Amino acid sequence: MIQRFTDRGRAQHGRGLGRRLPGAVAVLGLLVAATSACSSAAPARPDLGRVAIPSAPGAPIVPTASPGHAQLVAMGDAVHLDLGAQQGQITATGPDLALPAPAPGAAPAAQSQGSITVTLRVPAGSEVLSGDALAVSDELGHAVQVTADAASATAGPGHDAVLHLAGTFAAGHSTLTWSNAGKPLATWDFEVELD
Repeated sequence: MIQRFTDRGRAQHGRGLGRRLPGAVAVLGLLVAATSACSSAAPARPDLGRVAIPSAPGAPIVPTASPGHAQLVAMGDAVHLDLGAQQGQITATGPDLALPAPAPGAAPAAQSQGSITVTLRVPAGSEVLSGDALAVSDELGHAVQVTADAASATAGPGHDAVLHLAGTFAAGHSTLTWSNAGKPLATWDFEVELD
């Protein structure tokens, strides 16, 4: 609608903004009705764009190793053992390193003395943890010489078998493998950082 103004700058009577208002309300009503019709044609999905985030498990998941089914885990993780008639759990932690303070301006050490602790637990019966059944290797697969603080230790209900393996560990990736009856059952993967 075109407005005509008088030479005084006012709209002519009956042609001002007041006459436009009902038309604008009608157009607005049509837009609201069209929007409602579109939204009712395609129902909104409240879950669209949302991804469910799983919660952390209540207790850590402990993998089970059995003859012919070895497990690879990170250092510090426990492994459940199913040895037929014998059940148990074995854990390895470390290495605990004896890092000397570097001299000012000197490069970090390339290797360090350290020890790994292996703990075997059984709920019933007994099981022997032998130092000879534990082997450490570096990232190239070369054996790392370690010495157990005892030839073996025996685990029983309420009494864990614990062995400490002392050795010199180079910076980089390494593994510790425990074998039972000559077959590997658990391997722990770890990184030695000396800087």
